Amino acid sequence: MRLSLAFLGAASLFATAPLHASTTTESGPPEASSLALVRTVAGHPEDRRPLAKLRSPLCLVVAAEDQDFARVVAKRIIDNARAAGVRTRSAGCSPNALVSFTDDARAQMQAVRDGGRKLFRRMSEKEIDAALAGRDPAYVFQAVEMTPRIGEGDAEFGVSTSGDNWTSERSILRTPEDLLTTMVVFEERATGGFSPVQLADYATLRLLAPTAEVAADAALAPRTILSMFVAPAEAPREWTASDRAYLRALYTMPRTAFAHEVLAAAAAKGGR
Repeated sequence: MRLSLAFLGAASLFATAPLHASTTTESGPPEASSLALVRTVAGHPEDRRPLAKLRSPLCLVVAAEDQDFARVVAKRIIDNARAAGVRTRSAGCSPNALVSFTDDARAQMQAVRDGGRKLFRRMSEKEIDAALAGRDPAYVFQAVEMTPRIGEGDAEFGVSTSGDNWTSERSILRTPEDLLTTMVVFEERATGGFSPVQLADYATLRLLAPTAEVAADAALAPRTILSMFVAPAEAPREWTASDRAYLRALYTMPRTAFAHEVLAAAAAKGGR
């Protein structure tokens, strides 16, 4: 299949407009219910470790047979990213994010993995195999690196920082995790029943943040776009307030913020 690539990185290609809020309603005790939801969306991360996010500005490629479809999806993802506080690059940049719609996606990715090609550079075999074992017809590959940053709540071992009493928590646990490259590959034949907006919103979350597949839960399904494949009849038509709040909290809070701090901030916003 010959794919059309939509390279989108900045406003020079598309004028952006404010996103309309989802009309999805979320029931239950707001704070506790929203916290449980965003924790599920984030894949139940370890509380006292930072969550990975892009180190560099987003440079996105969307690959699909239909060029117009690719552009619609790419524009929506860029709009979503900007609304969440993600920095973006101009056209002509070197891509660090890919969304692809292709036939036999799993088989193609398995062949790449078996061939040892550099598409999965910086990912362990265990991480690649876990991604390929996913339930949803969308495979997520993220290369993450821990990057000490002096002055951001972490320090190199053996370095004395004047005026600061560096604790184990600050020097090790609060070391930021950088998302170097990220990729979502969809099985094209499984996407026909969804709108470009739904696909773009699902891709946005899975591309730019730590996430996990969600269970087929009737109560949960209307509250996150990540339910799209497991409960298509109940899934929202676009990403929800909680989905957006999680991504925005991730990208607006300090790089050294613990997961529980990011999720608490997201729950406070998403529950309103």
